[in-house]
Amino acid sequence: MANPSTPSRLPDAVAATLRRRILSGELVPGDSLPTEGELVNQLGVSRETVRMALRLLDAEGLTATSQGRGGVRIRHPEPERTAHSLVQLFTLTGATWGDLLDFRKMLEPAAAAHVAEHATAQQRERIAAVAERGIAPDGTGYHEFHELLVQASGNPLLTTVLAAVEQAVRWAAAEQDITQYDRDEAAKSHRAIAVAITGKDPQKAERRMRQHLDAALRHVEASGLRGAPMIPPSRWRGENNDLPWR
Repeated sequence: MANPSTPSRLPDAVAATLRRRILSGELVPGDSLPTEGELVNQLGVSRETVRMALRLLDAEGLTATSQGRGGVRIRHPEPERTAHSLVQLFTLTGATWGDLLDFRKMLEPAAAAHVAEHATAQQRERIAAVAERGIAPDGTGYHEFHELLVQASGNPLLTTVLAAVEQAVRWAAAEQDITQYDRDEAAKSHRAIAVAITGKDPQKAERRMRQHLDAALRHVEASGLRGAPMIPPSRWRGENNDLPWR
């Protein structure tokens, strides 16, 4: 390991060394890192430096500490990790609900068409089952449907980005006043999309998804929220027990 210029940078340097081993594929999910003592000997640093480096990797979602003999194991970050960063970014950039729907309209209709053409039978069944269950007052069913659809695309970039966005939206929408009528209309759109996907009709799936998002945009406009920030700074003030990483 290269010697950093100052001791305060040692944890960063150790974390960088271990991070390279993970990202290069030398260490894969499920593998255990060497013990703390072994890392101290291998890298020539103190135990406290190793512990601080491991905390950095844990915060990035690259490692997890197991109880017992498992020690520190390698894992891949979940979309929730990216969603945490997105929630903060949406706040700081002032991203609006209109921005969100414009973004989704650029990607999700094409994703629906791709899924209609290429999804497995099991993926089609799961999408149809979630659509058939409808949407609960807490939003369950809505987010799940969109997450299943992008997962079925099989595209890792699309899946990672949209899954993270969906997680962020799940939190951002917690204070939205969604009526039963709105939920029923969205559920009806989900079923129409699911029918097109199970029927292997990509053109209809794309059209139904676009109509679904257009309807969502009309709802946002009617509510006066198109230009409103998804996550205003006020959400972070005071004692908020609904922070996305809690």
